[in-house]
Amino acid sequence: MQVIGWNLAAMSNEDKEAAENFSKELEGERAHLDKECMEDEVEREAEWCQETLSKLLDTKAKKIRICARSKKWWNGEINERRSALGREKRKRRRSGAAAHAKAESQRSIRQSKSRMWNDYLLNLRRWEV
Repeated sequence: MQVIGWNLAAMSNEDKEAAENFSKELEGERAHLDKECMEDEVEREAEWCQETLSKLLDTKAKKIRICARSKKWWNGEINERRSALGREKRKRRRSGAAAHAKAESQRSIRQSKSRMWNDYLLNLRRWEV
């Protein structure tokens, strides 16, 4: 299973307050950026913010996981496309079965012809003797 995000709507008020307090504690440890900061400082600050938010959400928010029984997230357009794809797959399967039946019929005809010619040649040889 793969974690793809967090269910923020399912967080209790206590979890939200704890998350806010935790973020304030972490925020106090960091120096704020000013107008003269360099590009690399901004990048480091952005990375720190992203890591901190992920840690915070990992501890306080319920994780959303994708599995075979996960709720379908797609909309009507995607649902229609999936239906069309399913219809196409079923059509191909059916046509594949028809092609298999045709090939089986052709093989049966070839075997019958072969047996007929074998019998004919055996009968000819008997008459020649």
